[in-house]
This record gives sequence, C-alpha cells and structure tokens, in this order.
Amino acid sequence: MSEFSADSLAAHLVAALPPSRVSRLRLERGATLFSQGDPASAVYVIEAGQVRLSRILADGAELILYVAGAGESFAEASLSATHYHCDAIAETDAVVLALPKADLFTLMTTDPGQGVAFAVALASQVRDLRTKLELRNVRSAKERVLAWLRLHATGDPPRALLNRSWTLIAEELGLTREAVYRALAMLERERRIARHDGGVTLVSQVTPRS
Repeated sequence: MSEFSADSLAAHLVAALPPSRVSRLRLERGATLFSQGDPASAVYVIEAGQVRLSRILADGAELILYVAGAGESFAEASLSATHYHCDAIAETDAVVLALPKADLFTLMTTDPGQGVAFAVALASQVRDLRTKLELRNVRSAKERVLAWLRLHATGDPPRALLNRSWTLIAEELGLTREAVYRALAMLERERRIARHDGGVTLVSQVTPRS
C-alpha cells in the first residue's frame, strides 16, 4: 500500500485492515466510482488523483460537495447508511482503495483506538464543512475569493497553492467561474494578490488603487 501521513484517518484505516481485504481500483478521468442511491458497501481512500463528490439537483445542476485528493478518505457516511447519498466521479485519473464497510464495522467495535481516531477525523471534517459554509455567506465575490485564498495560504509571504482548477474552486465557493476570474483580476489590480503558475501570493499592507 502507499504511505500516508501517520496522523491521517486514511492511514489508520488502511493499516488496520488486512491487505487481502483492501481492493485497489484504477479510475480514468470522468469514471463513476458510485452513484447516488447505490448500496453503500465501502469507504474509500485515494492513493493518487482526485475524486469529486457531488449531487445532481432537481434542475439538473451539479452541486459539488467535496473534491478529495491523495491521502484522503471519503464516503465515511456509508458506515451509517444503506445507500450512498451522492455521486463519486474521478476528477482526474485516480487510484482508489476500497475498504469494505463490514470490515470497518468490526474494526471500530474491536479496537477503541480506531474508533476514537475515526471520531476525531470526522470532527475535523465537520469543522472544514462549516468553514466552507461561512465562506458562502460572504456576499462580495471578491471578498469571498480573498477569504478562500487566506484560508489556503501558507508560508511567508502567504501563498495559496492550487491543486485543482478554478472551475472547481468556483463551484466550491458557490460562484461562476467568470465571477471568480473577475474577482481575481480586481484583487490583482488592487495589488492585494500576485498570481503566478500554480498559485497565488497574498500581498499585505498595500493601499488599493483608486
């Protein structure tokens, strides 16, 4: 199996199950791993690539719930559900590990430490979800994009590295791609950010242009 961060839920789950019980699936970009309404049979961990979790609304629009990347787990809710509540589609070519639901139930009930790790990881996911909801409450598209950049920026000067397209980021923010591009252009004109290949650097203490 691939190596994961020692602190991640994915690492704990994969390491705890016998290798013979973990299936490795290779997905081409655009392939469907599971669809909303399919029987919930497994939790998944991504070895490589990205998988998009989304729902199709009544008007046909796609609501993106999350884009999971390498080293992350998803579909944890399947442990308490009979069917999946969203679609899982390969955003890129991906390699995914399938961890059987029945085996995970046994693991959680026989190893309290794994149960605690799972609960802590889920609490972290709830926190992240609340942060995303707060971002959507920011009315100005420009300030919403800036808040997203600040949330994802690290280092000195702070720099947000992009691991997915602006189209996906726009959907995550509840904005159109065009609105995000306009916001980025405005922030750059105001010298609040500097764009470059693969990321955006935040520029501090600069007076916006009149």
